[in-house]
Amino acid sequence: MARWSLPLQMAIVLTGCVPLLVTGCAATAPPVPGPPTGTPSLTTTAFDHSHAIFDEVLDQYVENGLVDYNGLQASPQSFYVYIDRLGAVDPADMETWSPEQKMAYWINAYNAFTIQAIIERYPITERSLVGIFFPRNSILQISGIWSRLTFTAGGRQVTLGHIEHEILRKAFDDPRIHFAIVCASTSCPALRAEAYRADVLEYQLHQQTVAFINDSSRGTRWDGERQRLMVSKIFKWFKSDFKASNHAGSFVGRAVDFDNPIVAYVRPYLEKAAVAEALDRKPDVRVAYLHYDWRLNEQIRTTGPQPESQDTDD
Repeated sequence: MARWSLPLQMAIVLTGCVPLLVTGCAATAPPVPGPPTGTPSLTTTAFDHSHAIFDEVLDQYVENGLVDYNGLQASPQSFYVYIDRLGAVDPADMETWSPEQKMAYWINAYNAFTIQAIIERYPITERSLVGIFFPRNSILQISGIWSRLTFTAGGRQVTLGHIEHEILRKAFDDPRIHFAIVCASTSCPALRAEAYRADVLEYQLHQQTVAFINDSSRGTRWDGERQRLMVSKIFKWFKSDFKASNHAGSFVGRAVDFDNPIVAYVRPYLEKAAVAEALDRKPDVRVAYLHYDWRLNEQIRTTGPQPESQDTDD
């Protein structure tokens, strides 16, 4: 894939792909949550907050973050039962839910609707105007995927863009949602093989964040030769969401004031001691961005040559 020009980046923004870029900063957060215990919580409303049906679908058709779209397309009955239940939620009932129940609902809805859009067009053969710049099997070949396709959730019509930008980002102000909602692309965070649940949501979000940041092919990678930190473009597109975040991890050691808020955010989550130490020695470390692979996150796909990583400093 050719490197993007600024006009092309703006075109993608206008079609709902990425938000406007603004600067931000980060801060530390609560202690690392422990693993989940017990059983899913019950609710007095009709909606099943264990998301059991979607949980079974994900367990059956997702492996290592990749989706068996062909298999799900051939047997989608249970999946559509869940889709119907998402749409049947009464807005008045939703007002009685806890913040965790609402957040889990909307994350699962985003991921389920994304899967729905794909299996209803799989294999992807259409070509959108924006899609001419992306792989033939990319979700971006689906015209209006984030801005025009509508789904029913909470008794109203919503788009994926509305769920992400107007509900999840605004109502919950937690940048970890970017590691939980999945845009069905290779460079997206891996799709979890289980549904998000209110009673273990904190643990799940933490796990997703740690896994993504420590994935050198998608999240972050230290470029020792050039002494810079390569990070996902998610940190560029949603930079403002990491500003003054209360959800950064914590680490033992001397305090380091990093010049770049993205470095400050990812540093506590890093598991590789060598990378963490390199950052601690260089608070003014430069940031550049990894190539974003828009190929579909399908289990069966042809692996082609990878374009060069975009080498853009922050």
